Amino acid sequence: MRKIGCLVRWVLFTLNILVAIGFLISAYSPYISPVSHPLWACAGLFFPFLFLANLLFIFVWVCIKWQYAFFPLLVLVAGWSSIWNYCPLGSEEKPEGGEVIKLLTYNTQDIALTKEYDKQEGNPVLNYLRDSDADIICLQEFNPSAKVKQKEIDRALACYPYHVRVKGEGPGRLACYSRYPILSAETIDYKTESNASILYRLKFGNDTLVLINNHLESNKLDAHDKTVYNDILKSPREKNIKNGGKHLFHKIAKVVAVRAPQADSVAQAIAVNRTRYMLVCGDFNDSPISYAHRVVGQGLNDVYRKAGRGPGFTYYENRFYFRIDHIFASDAFRILECKIDRSINASDHYPVWCLLEKTK
Repeated sequence: MRKIGCLVRWVLFTLNILVAIGFLISAYSPYISPVSHPLWACAGLFFPFLFLANLLFIFVWVCIKWQYAFFPLLVLVAGWSSIWNYCPLGSEEKPEGGEVIKLLTYNTQDIALTKEYDKQEGNPVLNYLRDSDADIICLQEFNPSAKVKQKEIDRALACYPYHVRVKGEGPGRLACYSRYPILSAETIDYKTESNASILYRLKFGNDTLVLINNHLESNKLDAHDKTVYNDILKSPREKNIKNGGKHLFHKIAKVVAVRAPQADSVAQAIAVNRTRYMLVCGDFNDSPISYAHRVVGQGLNDVYRKAGRGPGFTYYENRFYFRIDHIFASDAFRILECKIDRSINASDHYPVWCLLEKTK
């Protein structure tokens, strides 16, 4: 019996080592170049599963031989920064007398183009934006159509005296609506098929606020890809996982290699235009454990990391659950609150808003 017990512990510890290696690769995958190693750079997609596996090993070792539990515990400590990025336990702050602004970012999926709604009640996206009381709104995939006319948009958002709408390389359009005067808007130059990043300068009292609205390269998962993914979930047989998983993983890796230079361009624009008051937001199409998130957020504060709680998924359609919409702020802002607003499901994304206090 003693030999059997030793064998079981040896097998379990070997598995624990493999899980630990996978977890650490996943946790530090944001430092892997997606251009040189696109597959390895996607390791962050497996982060929540490897994190849970390490937690399970802690429980197992406590039950079998408690001293061994220190190993998976130390592994989690080594990946603590990524754990906090993925699932923060932030706290809300109260204003200290400074000017408070509300920033909202929202990928509207062509202003609820695929959703049915009561025409008498009006478009749910436009109603939400009108009632949001946000001081600055950054929008992605904000395209007028036969279903939503430009006149309807202008009427609904007439409370915002300043706005700029810029069309991306493809059909995607980014927009900024503001209660602060927009002094300029310029497109950040990078290679893309249908996306864009826009740098705005806003008059912010006696200061200038630099704001960057992003819609980085989409993962381009078509109807077939989504069917493959749902087949894996419905019937997780070895063949489905092997073939379907390999197909999806390679497709995502291909796009990650495209998105990385875009993130580099945005990071360079941040460095060149850095000012005391700076905000960066939008649809990054990448999780908090990613190269794009790390590079763009250098020197800035991830607002959700500071004031959000839990994984905070912002994309939720077709059983894909990811936080791919992010807000970053410079140190000149105190982060008071950050919410992913699940009160509206008119798009495949939830809007994200935050309250920021201008420091004196």
